Amino acid sequence: MKYYSGLMSIFIIVTFSSQCSIKAPELNVTGEKTALENQVLGTYRQIEADTWLVASTRAIGSNATAETPNAKKEVMEAVQNRKFNQDDVNELKRAKVVGENNQGYLEVLINKKYQNEAEYKHYVDQIVSEENHDRQVIFERILAINEDAAGAQKVQVNDVLSKLNYDNSEPGTMIQTTDGQWIEKPKTVK
Repeated sequence: MKYYSGLMSIFIIVTFSSQCSIKAPELNVTGEKTALENQVLGTYRQIEADTWLVASTRAIGSNATAETPNAKKEVMEAVQNRKFNQDDVNELKRAKVVGENNQGYLEVLINKKYQNEAEYKHYVDQIVSEENHDRQVIFERILAINEDAAGAQKVQVNDVLSKLNYDNSEPGTMIQTTDGQWIEKPKTVK
């Protein structure tokens, strides 16, 4: 009988413990900067999506006669211009003629070809000027349409966009560190 009683106790404990389990609650800790990054990047992606949606609709031949507001039109042109110049920008980055500075903009890195060839210098300056102008337009639009970004300091929003440009740069291109030094972007280790 003792044996049966002990076996029954083990059975009850095993049955009870398999029915009840303690599960730790899931915690998602999102710091202020992470939340801001999510807001800014979400707004940036939405601007890009809207631009391509409008471009696609107009290409198909929409009969819509509504005018696009100037601010929205300017940001759409900036996004399209960045896509158009992307190959040139990437080529200049690979050649280490330009790099991503720590403020979120392209910066010319002086080299012999840039100094000695006026036509090449003009080309580089034009691409850098267009790219930086387009980035500024997009930055201002993000601040204008995103309440959370507008509530944050411009420096914080600029840091998020700067990080996006850094992340989108290929390994081996020049990146300016927060302390102002220029380094090659390291290869990512997987």
